[in-house]
Amino acid sequence: MGDYLIDSIKYLDASCFKWINGSLHNSFLDGLMPLLSYAGEGGLIWIALGLFFFIFGCRSWKNAALLMLLALFASFLVDEELLKNIFRRPRPFETFAGINLLVLPPGSYSFPSAHTANAFASALVLARKIPSVAVPVLALALLMAFSRVYVGVHYPLDILAGAFVGAACALFVLKLEKRIFRGREEVEAKIHHLP
Repeated sequence: MGDYLIDSIKYLDASCFKWINGSLHNSFLDGLMPLLSYAGEGGLIWIALGLFFFIFGCRSWKNAALLMLLALFASFLVDEELLKNIFRRPRPFETFAGINLLVLPPGSYSFPSAHTANAFASALVLARKIPSVAVPVLALALLMAFSRVYVGVHYPLDILAGAFVGAACALFVLKLEKRIFRGREEVEAKIHHLP
């Protein structure tokens, strides 16, 4: 029963991948999806957003940016440095022939998706702390996650696992929010009282 369930999940995962990567292609998405994928490389777009909020935002936006960057860093460590090296799942283009590979082939393992983990960790923190940007950042995270299947470098299951990792990292950082800023306020108070 256990082997049958695992095989069924693998079959469904591969079938969904082949449908998205093989049947949904059109010239518009073929141009857009690689751009979204590359924008998420190394969390680049989220780092840029965090820096923008930190430099140009009010104090609450600066705090949100700091929390977001902490969640992003946590998701990178958990996903890229830990889980990928535990599961060691090959990428779809390494397993199947005839894949529409629209980006440069990544050198790391497939499961979970680090792009997705980073996107959800960042977007969920921003959505929670700056509600006015919730819709665009969550939409960006979803599109970025979808793009990773479309461009041929992840299975749908990699995406779901990455979203779970990102959400867990966001929740973890938000739970620590009071401790993080209490420590910062204590440091600022000490600096303020220096002669």
